Amino acid sequence: PKTAPSEKGSISRTSRIDELEVMVKHPFLEPDTATLAKLFLTKYTTNEPSDKATAAIEIESSNGAVTQVTVEKTDVAGSYNLKIPALPEGSYTMRAKITYAGETDTATFSGVKVEHPAAETATGMSWLRTTLILLTGSLVLALFAGLMFFVWRFAGSGDIRNETVSA
Repeated sequence: PKTAPSEKGSISRTSRIDELEVMVKHPFLEPDTATLAKLFLTKYTTNEPSDKATAAIEIESSNGAVTQVTVEKTDVAGSYNLKIPALPEGSYTMRAKITYAGETDTATFSGVKVEHPAAETATGMSWLRTTLILLTGSLVLALFAGLMFFVWRFAGSGDIRNETVSA
């Protein structure tokens, strides 16, 4: 099974069962918060939605407790709405039991984390990077000031004015 977090804060989990592809998309799961998710069932080779399959989803905790997820078929073929109940913080295994053509197969997604969102870091730079930028800027400014001093000093001397310059 493949898991892919997106930039917008949702997680896609995919697996293949015979000729079906099972995809569960959900936001990051937070403790003690019910969550809405989506289930998509498509034919693996053609990516056509499969409306002849039925699905049941369960989530198992590390201590063996199993929680059922409410699955509701939508008007779109192969698309289902999932209502994930509030779960305590921890690591879980999600199982999608798919009944298709008289057979029931299970797609297992392990490593489903229910945790508090990571504290967002400030959009500013780290103190080390900020210090290095300030030191580099100060060095460039000092070199420019030294150059201006020498230009001003030699521009005021009469020796340069009386010399002939040839190219």
